[in-house]
Amino acid sequence: MTTRGPAAVIRDALLPGDPISLDEAVALAGAPRQSVGLALSHLVRRGDLAPVRQRLWVRGGAPPDPYRLAARISAPYAFAYGSALALHGAGSAERSEVLVSGPHRFSSFAFAGAGYRWARPWIDDGLTSVTVGPESVSVTTIERTLVDCARVPANAGGVEELSRAIDMLPALDEAEVVRWVDHYAEAVLPARLGHLLERSGLYGSDAPLLRALQ
Repeated sequence: MTTRGPAAVIRDALLPGDPISLDEAVALAGAPRQSVGLALSHLVRRGDLAPVRQRLWVRGGAPPDPYRLAARISAPYAFAYGSALALHGAGSAERSEVLVSGPHRFSSFAFAGAGYRWARPWIDDGLTSVTVGPESVSVTTIERTLVDCARVPANAGGVEELSRAIDMLPALDEAEVVRWVDHYAEAVLPARLGHLLERSGLYGSDAPLLRALQ
């Protein structure tokens, strides 16, 4: 019986556009790290894989899903700001920049028409999972995302785009919104968020959430 080499195992396990990290490749091939590294280099030379950055590749033949790719940049991580809005269905899914929060800073880079940028702050709280294709990815909760975007509207595409996204928000846990406003303890944040919510038309001036923000 012929034993298949690491390169064949890795190549045959990936569909066009699938991303793979070095650690995933080692686990998949069940071979020593050095052997897997050589196999990955061989697959790049053959054109089966495209290198994205150190320890990250994409199977050729189709563009990668930017969120599946970005989920492999660092660990732990969570998608934040406008990227989180999109994953929650409250923003444009076709974003030119993917924002990834994590404790380990990485240099911004671009691949296949999308930019990838590290976003601060990293807080190991207010995180959840959403499904992207065949896997789940980590993302800030919708309540934390809303507050984060109100703090830094530029990371959500600006005030106008954020206002449109708010109109598409799913139901909010209002106590969680207030908890995150309190967490940041920034004097201008409650008024800014209240203005955005009232401007959206989803909340009247006497809504309990707006009163709590006041």
